[in-house]
Amino acid sequence: MQQGLPVVYVAMRNGEYSILKSFADLEKTPGVPGLDLPGLDIVSVARGFGCQAAEVQSPAELRKEFTAALESGVTCVIVVTTRPQRITL
Repeated sequence: MQQGLPVVYVAMRNGEYSILKSFADLEKTPGVPGLDLPGLDIVSVARGFGCQAAEVQSPAELRKEFTAALESGVTCVIVVTTRPQRITL
């Protein structure tokens, strides 16, 4: 933001470190503390750094916000909420 570059960040938020939980399961060490991230407010953090920010719930909303972000000429963060998924091997 400091340089005023027109960059668009798309942040996926699923409320946990899913990849680390999957790795813990693989290593037979489930229940590792600190891997849940409830209430992480990426939009507020981005705005605190002076970025434009929005949260979307659908592909149509993402398309609209991404287009607006490209046209804005400033740094933007778009947060997409997803469901946690575990990787199984």
